[in-house]
Amino acid sequence: MVTRPLLAAGLGILAGGGALADETITEKNWLKHPDIVEVRALYQRIKKARDTGKLKKAERKFSYCEPYEDTVRTLYTGRSGAPRIYSYQGGSDDSAVQRELYYDEAGRLRFAFIVAGAYNGTKLEHRVYLSKAGKKIWEIRRRLEGPGYTFPVEWPEDELIRNPVQAFNDKSRCPEAK
Repeated sequence: MVTRPLLAAGLGILAGGGALADETITEKNWLKHPDIVEVRALYQRIKKARDTGKLKKAERKFSYCEPYEDTVRTLYTGRSGAPRIYSYQGGSDDSAVQRELYYDEAGRLRFAFIVAGAYNGTKLEHRVYLSKAGKKIWEIRRRLEGPGYTFPVEWPEDELIRNPVQAFNDKSRCPEAK
């Protein structure tokens, strides 16, 4: 397991929420830290809204034409039209990655859940937690099985989509499936 403490101590003070709020997020306290608890609660609310049909779903599918170009893009929006979930997936001949990104009511990215797998049996989950200001506050990578693969230890910033509506609508290098 790889973890990345990414919270400046001063940010915890802004969050409120008791004794842990002014502590840096660590491997020991991360599950109970108020900033993480807040993001996890948001994630649960958004998932529940999706699962109960309260979010509007739009999907685009693309033919495979080159490694790691999107093959599926899915955007869930709330009643106000604000993005709540954006997921996109793609792969190559020997690996695949699905990224599911969660946004707060104001459309700010707050959580990324990434699942990746490779031909050699490697499977991993990667989670990135973000503050209301959009800064990474905690990142954890867990290999579920297999010998490992060249997936990044710290997830690349350019894959943490800040404008999901634009990303969903962007032209793809690959032809859109009809």
